[in-house]
Parts: sequence; structure tokens; C-alpha cells
Amino acid sequence: MIKVSWGIKIAVLYTSFVALVVVMVVMSMHQKIDLVSEDYYNKELAFQNQIDEMKNANALTSTITHAFTNSELELQFQPEFKSKKLTGEIVFFRPSDASKDFKTSIVLNEDGKQKIGLSNLSKGMYKMQISWKDEKTPYFSEETIVIP
Repeated sequence: MIKVSWGIKIAVLYTSFVALVVVMVVMSMHQKIDLVSEDYYNKELAFQNQIDEMKNANALTSTITHAFTNSELELQFQPEFKSKKLTGEIVFFRPSDASKDFKTSIVLNEDGKQKIGLSNLSKGMYKMQISWKDEKTPYFSEETIVIP
């Protein structure tokens, strides 16, 4: 049996530690990282406005409901918005992959509904963020949905 001196054992230990650190750095550099938003800090400064818009939406008589059909997501807005002209957008935010985010404008039919084709969305979890405005009041609503 060959005797190995303690100096060689320490050198092997340090060398293996350095190799482990190098492997971990290389692996972490290839990891995909998606930010919530590219302009995160600007949105954070405007967050109080979003809180006020959420309060406006919570003060309404009902909430926006959604239902899935074979190939569409149907959103039903509150009855008080049926005869009003709304502006705004719907953002489908995919926390796991920013490349699958989807944004569309609000265009309601005469029944106060909006239909969105599921072909634009991949199966999985999304945060649906709806921001809209009638003549004077801004609103914001957020809900987690799962696309089947």
C-alpha cells in the first residue's frame, strides 16, 4: 500500500473544491432567469396608483368572471360597463417563461364580454392582469388562471 503524505491530501482537497466551484459557476451562468418585468423599478414607483385602481375595482358590485370554451377564454365584465366605452388592456403574465407572455386590448361586445383565442396562450398557469378605464375612473384586477 502506498502512503500519501498529508500535503498531497490537502492539495487534492483544495483542487477538488476549486473544481466544484468552477462547475457550479458554469452551471449557474447557463441558467435562464426571467424578471417579472424589464422596467421593474418604474412600475414599483407607480404601485400606489395600482393599489388605488384595485380599490376602485373592489368597490364594484361584482367581479370580472371568466369561462373556458373549446378554443376561447371568455371574460364577462360587470353589468355597469355594458353601455360604456372602455379602454385598457389584458396582460397574461407567465411567471415561468417571459417569452409566453401575451397582451391584448379590451374590446367588449354588446353583452359586455370579450373573447380571447386560446391559440395565443400555452397550457399552464398565468397571472391575468386586467387594467381598464371608463370615462374617468381607472380599474385594475389580477387573477391567477390555468389554461387547460
